Amino acid sequence: MSNNRTYSLYLFYALNFLAVGMTTFASKFYGEIGLTDGQIGIISALSAFVALFAQPLWGMLADRMHYMRSALIIGLICAGITCFLVLPAVGAFLPLLAVITLYNTFYLPAMPVSNAISIEYTSRHNLPFGPIRMTGTIGYQISILITGFLLIHSLRPLYPMLGVVLIVAGLSAYLMPPVKGEQHKEAPVSLSIILRDRPLLLLFLLAFLASIGHQFNLSFFSKFLGDLGMDNTTTGIISTLSVIFEVPFLLFGDRIARRFTIWTWMSIGLAIGAIRFLLLSVVHSPISIIITQSLSIAHLACFEFIPFMYLGRRTQKELLSSVQSLYTTITFGLSRIVGTLFGGFIADASGIAPVYRYCGLILLAALIVFYIPMRKTGALEKQGQT
Repeated sequence: MSNNRTYSLYLFYALNFLAVGMTTFASKFYGEIGLTDGQIGIISALSAFVALFAQPLWGMLADRMHYMRSALIIGLICAGITCFLVLPAVGAFLPLLAVITLYNTFYLPAMPVSNAISIEYTSRHNLPFGPIRMTGTIGYQISILITGFLLIHSLRPLYPMLGVVLIVAGLSAYLMPPVKGEQHKEAPVSLSIILRDRPLLLLFLLAFLASIGHQFNLSFFSKFLGDLGMDNTTTGIISTLSVIFEVPFLLFGDRIARRFTIWTWMSIGLAIGAIRFLLLSVVHSPISIIITQSLSIAHLACFEFIPFMYLGRRTQKELLSSVQSLYTTITFGLSRIVGTLFGGFIADASGIAPVYRYCGLILLAALIVFYIPMRKTGALEKQGQT
């Protein structure tokens, strides 16, 4: 039974990241139906604004459910159904904005709650989390290639296809391990405990700064390639090859993460991220873009995978899903508002490439300002004083 539960995690991550891969083409779809960069930024930012309130609520709901997977089942199936409302809303910006916002509201629990379930289960059974997450990367790569080839001429079928995948992913969540919400039938534990944990507050701040450029890139990369004259198939190939290093990292990620403190990894992530975005602001050929975008492995490693593992170790079980959701709210919510809203309006005025340059400079400044606090926090944690 234990093996079957482990396989169910592989299945869920593969299906969920099929959906994530398809959303890579969302900004290109919006461009195809005539939206401006500013309007694309508004769609992304409003969805993220809703996430600021809905994401923590989903996390607390999952912690208080009998089984946390119930939040996934409800959220993903409702998100899938909402996808079928996108095409009828095309042609009028406000209805489209409302539908996409509703879709994102339902989709919010997918990443943090699935991570909370997986980390709790793998920790309990002494299993590595990296290979499970790697299945997601493979699903993501396959999805981008298939979507790029199938929808080479038009992206209008994108959201109906996405709806089918999300509903199937939601149904597959029923097979996941029955990890219980630790606050089910217990007195609620206040999330305010986190506000007194200085290392976690530093982690959240650094993750926010690092994710501004990452969220802008997620929302505008396919549009950026389209502006450079690349078709959907080329966009799919470039996007797939750009994350090729995720597979070997995740295969050995659990062991790699232990080589340094999380604060050393944060410094590495900020440095590589700065180089990545500064290069994206000047490169234009497919090969150079692939090489530059492959540096995104630093964001996956330093601001997603390793922090998720760190939070799993540092956070009490009663708040596991809530804290994962709070972290995701900051990195996929607050940072998305700043990155896509302000980035979208800047891109409207000056193009997408200059925004990449500004994002690189933000990361470089964060590395300089917070390098010493990161070193001190890492030293204190080694001594067991935090």
